[in-house]
Amino acid sequence: AGCLLKIPDAITDEQAVLIEPCGSGTRAALRRPAKAGDRVLVIGCGTQGLMTIQSIRAVQPGCEIAALAQFQWQADMARRMGAQHVIMLRQDTYKEVARLTGGHLLSGMFGNRIILGGFDQVYDAVGRPETVRDALRWTRAGGCVIIVGVYLAPMHIDLTPVWFNEVDLLGVIAYGAEEWEGQRVLTFELIIKWLQEGKLNFDGFITHRFPLSRYREALLTALDQPRSHAIKVVFEYPRS
Repeated sequence: AGCLLKIPDAITDEQAVLIEPCGSGTRAALRRPAKAGDRVLVIGCGTQGLMTIQSIRAVQPGCEIAALAQFQWQADMARRMGAQHVIMLRQDTYKEVARLTGGHLLSGMFGNRIILGGFDQVYDAVGRPETVRDALRWTRAGGCVIIVGVYLAPMHIDLTPVWFNEVDLLGVIAYGAEEWEGQRVLTFELIIKWLQEGKLNFDGFITHRFPLSRYREALLTALDQPRSHAIKVVFEYPRS
């Protein structure tokens, strides 16, 4: 019973189904809140990345947000959610990070590269070894990397920036309770509050709907993003 949350009548079913997916993004934005004038990067523009972008914007409207996207439709959605800049995965991402932050790209042996300067904070909504590696190298000395995405396997990664540049490395576990405006509030309650205040916008996240009988097609649609352009795929149930 403690896990149940009453949804206000003003919240639609479409909004309600997206409250849980938003939880990690909201928690990430509050894990180490950006300050006015900060340059931040969100790696990944799936559901978690897009929710993280608009949660950061809700927490700190005065920061500058960049996003790293794989597909053009993700880039368009990231801009709608509040990102001022988008780096496409097909670009030389290190050069783009240096350009956006005014940092200096340094190259070493064996193809090793790092940005001298970089973003104040990087939110990794993918969480794979390669994205964590890059996040650490795209963050300025004394900055912070927040891991939002989950990689369910042991990870082999060079943590040199953590000690050499004193980059903080933080993790996020889904949702819980948050500190906001001097009060302690459940993550989901805060999301509902922000929805009602217009700080969050879930329009466009549900891209496909299926009856449960077509579950195979629904799963394939969610997996084949290059073809389907899926963000969130949901099942619809008939009202009795």
